[in-house]
Amino acid sequence: MREYHFQATDSTVTELRRLRAEWASFHVEDKALVVALADGRVIRVQVEAADIEDDFEAFRLEAVHVKGKDAITTVGFEAPVDFADGDNDIVLFTGATWSEPGSVVNGATDAAATMTFSGHPGLLSETAAVVCITTDAIVIAAKTGNGMLVRTGLAPNTVDVVRDRDTIAKFLTERGYQSA
Repeated sequence: MREYHFQATDSTVTELRRLRAEWASFHVEDKALVVALADGRVIRVQVEAADIEDDFEAFRLEAVHVKGKDAITTVGFEAPVDFADGDNDIVLFTGATWSEPGSVVNGATDAAATMTFSGHPGLLSETAAVVCITTDAIVIAAKTGNGMLVRTGLAPNTVDVVRDRDTIAKFLTERGYQSA
């Protein structure tokens, strides 16, 4: 199996750490979570893609500090009731994208065809031909006990933002997360 890594950069980790602070507002878009912090900074959590090999692409979350006129045009969001006081916890999760050789078409195996799957590394198949380890999700937890799951979306270059407590708890269980 060929293995690659496309995980969060130091710059992304730095920007995600800023989300621990007090939030002024936030907005969920198809392609991003945009957070305006109380100190005036604007952080955009979005998806970054990479062509790993021919016909094999991987996606990771990236966080960027939005500056200048872009920051001004992105603010106008909803109040961050749970995240307004700061002291938020940020947890990054490792994901995997892998490709399986061959597929069955009309009962016959087509060795030239491949299927690509995404999930967490524990789901990796022994027959995977290529795998890319990614940073595919974060959970932002507020002191109130509520939180937000931000993960790479099913459609390319999109993010899914989940605020349902039960869905987040199920995700944490599936990923084997246990709080300290």
